Amino acid sequence: MFRLTICCLVLGAALAKPAEKASDKSANHAAASKSEMLHSRKTAIEVGESRGLSDEPQPLPKPTTNSTDLRQISTYVLYPGEYYFTSTYYPSSYPNYDYFSFILRTASGQPMEIYCNPFDVEPHPNCEYDWLQLDYTKYCGSGAFYYYGSYIVVEFSSDGSISYSGFSCRITVL
Repeated sequence: MFRLTICCLVLGAALAKPAEKASDKSANHAAASKSEMLHSRKTAIEVGESRGLSDEPQPLPKPTTNSTDLRQISTYVLYPGEYYFTSTYYPSSYPNYDYFSFILRTASGQPMEIYCNPFDVEPHPNCEYDWLQLDYTKYCGSGAFYYYGSYIVVEFSSDGSISYSGFSCRITVL
């Protein structure tokens, strides 16, 4: 009932908005795009309990940028529950020259656990080719691993040669 009320309110607000003139659209489009871009850099995306999601593990939205600048990458605020993220095209091979990054943080500083299994990324002694990095720790090769924290920078990169099946990582916020 609550969701229906919210949907009606949102729909009513959208319908009540006056239509833009065609001449105003082009002038306002550039300003709106710039404003939205700046706004999205500073806005955290809340995921979990406050969004009314089910008890099943929820996928994290795909990041909207592939920037390495921490001021520009997506931040996901996680509430108690389970979530997951995967490499691109998982369980098929991830593409060459793939890159994504995002920040995970918990809503109230609760601990979170990341468990990556299966994990299959091009091996190298120093993880110089393909790698998943959680904070300052790079992972490559095959196997499974755990990682803990309440604020974690996630980064994945692949080079231009060999691709593997990638990974599926489950996040549990306690």
